[in-house]
Amino acid sequence: MLNFQKKMQRLMLTCLLAGVMGAGWAADYPSAPVTLVVPTGPGGGTDLAARAMSERLAKALGQPVIIDNKAGAGGIIGNQSAARAKPDGYTLLISSNQFGIIPAVQSKLPYDPIKDFIPITSIGVIPTLVLLNPSLPIGSISELISYAKQNPGKLQYASAGIGSPNHLFAAMFSKMANIDMLHVPFRGTSPALIAVAGGEVPLSFASLPASQGFISGGKLKPIAVTSGQRLKTLPDLPAISETVPGYAADIWLGIWGVAGTPPAVIDKIHAAIEETLKDPAVLKSLGDQGLVVEVRSKENFAAVVKEEIAKWNKVVDDSGGEIKRQ
Repeated sequence: MLNFQKKMQRLMLTCLLAGVMGAGWAADYPSAPVTLVVPTGPGGGTDLAARAMSERLAKALGQPVIIDNKAGAGGIIGNQSAARAKPDGYTLLISSNQFGIIPAVQSKLPYDPIKDFIPITSIGVIPTLVLLNPSLPIGSISELISYAKQNPGKLQYASAGIGSPNHLFAAMFSKMANIDMLHVPFRGTSPALIAVAGGEVPLSFASLPASQGFISGGKLKPIAVTSGQRLKTLPDLPAISETVPGYAADIWLGIWGVAGTPPAVIDKIHAAIEETLKDPAVLKSLGDQGLVVEVRSKENFAAVVKEEIAKWNKVVDDSGGEIKRQ
């Protein structure tokens, strides 16, 4: 009994010292520049969001924030680089929902998306639309479903490639709506939207920033948003879930720390990001990119990431082999 009490005392002392050391570390953090890893090339949506935030985030942290683009393998190279960094808060990762999709379409990864990262917060959601060629005599999701059922296997949809977000969004819609659509993959979102605008393929799911020019020019017709509910920024567009209950698919952006980073440091980073995302200039810059800012708690964002990974694993499983795990 005495030995047990001594062990418990040592354990409590260890925890207390760890807490004190963590708090002290947080008080000194950051004392050097912070690197924000972007797992895409310059100019993409994730990169532009990172750059829109970096200057104000640097002010909130009191140290420069360096953008480090590590593109390749659909985001895996950048994610792996961040996962292997020291868990000290000086390396962060910014990623889209591709972070949750990669584990579903890749059978082997050089990192564990749950064990190797700490979700810090979401940044926001980029609206994704159901887009039609204007010549298609369809004006709603219910009409789209009816058309697909009357023409099984004939309604085609374009995507940015097998396993891309807009492919999985459409595949999940097809399954939940109990319709049969034919997938036509392209090498990127722009070629896919050009094909729909030109009448080569009648339908696509794509983000608002990618499709805005086509919509403004009357080349594409939006009929719904993929979010679980209508968006305040697009109140006239119904959500798919109003016709297909339970459907929800978003392109979101978030920031992660490296697993093992002291909780007090993670809290300081979260507070700095939250402060950054209240700045009017940052909000305008992100809004101009089509991002609807949405800050979450660490716990809430962690739950979202786990749910996303499980969701897209199910979509891949339900695809009957169309979406191959590489």
